Amino acid sequence: LKPPRPPLPTMSRTIEEIKAEMTQAFMNDATTQTAYGFSANSKFSDHFSTLSIENILFYVFAVCAYTIERLTETHLSQVEATITALRPHTCTWYQTMALAFRYGETLDPNTATYATVATSDTLMPISQCAVTENSGGGLTIKVATTDSSGSLTPLEPSVLTAFKSYMADIKDAGIATNILSQAGDRLQLDLTVYVDATVFNLDGTLITEPTCPVENAIREYLTMLPFNGELVLEHLIDHLQGVSGVEVPHINTATTCAIDPTGMSENGYANMTAIDVRTTPESGFFRISFSSSDDWASTITYRSKS
Repeated sequence: LKPPRPPLPTMSRTIEEIKAEMTQAFMNDATTQTAYGFSANSKFSDHFSTLSIENILFYVFAVCAYTIERLTETHLSQVEATITALRPHTCTWYQTMALAFRYGETLDPNTATYATVATSDTLMPISQCAVTENSGGGLTIKVATTDSSGSLTPLEPSVLTAFKSYMADIKDAGIATNILSQAGDRLQLDLTVYVDATVFNLDGTLITEPTCPVENAIREYLTMLPFNGELVLEHLIDHLQGVSGVEVPHINTATTCAIDPTGMSENGYANMTAIDVRTTPESGFFRISFSSSDDWASTITYRSKS
């Protein structure tokens, strides 16, 4: 086995730290001590003012050194990210290849890559992808696309068929892949939220405008989750506590369900199951509704703290 690469060096020095190192070396140099007539223990600031030519030059040198260090650090990070993404046989490599899928184009049979360079007109439908290794072997690849409103949605059947064919062409021989692209997991919350009655109406809207900040904050939190990211109920509470006018948010119950793989349920979804502290969506992302027309809608009861 090859040993792992050492971590990238960090050069997080400030301009002042770089300048201090330069001026200290300048003051410790015997030639400059003789030329300027100061002792070995003298400080740079004792002999040179802020507007002195020496101080200005050292500042310019320090800015140049700082800029080079930052550029080098950024370049190293970009190189490391590229190497990680291109390293074959890893989950990250499979994710990179999945995101590079182009619907309607043919792979080069000799290289398992596309013969042409991608353009803005090229249809690349995979906007989100997560790859995980199964305990029994093989990989699960979850993918989703983005609709016109910016919401995640499953791939169209024809696109999914083409994607599965693409993955079969580029994957390693003998590696089983389970490819999922399905509607988001339903998330159903029952909350009691104590609010400042000088800010909120008890229907959840603001007194000053007809918006529902708590509902918006919940949607925002779900949007902030990475694809296939873990929903942590305590983190959701923390996010709601950041809403101005919210005093005490409390989750009474939290349940979720994914698409029923058997296809036997009437609404296409499996039964709701309780969330114990945290959960990862089967589809890779969650859907939530506050509409009374949905039988799986979340409910929020508002109460005045006073």
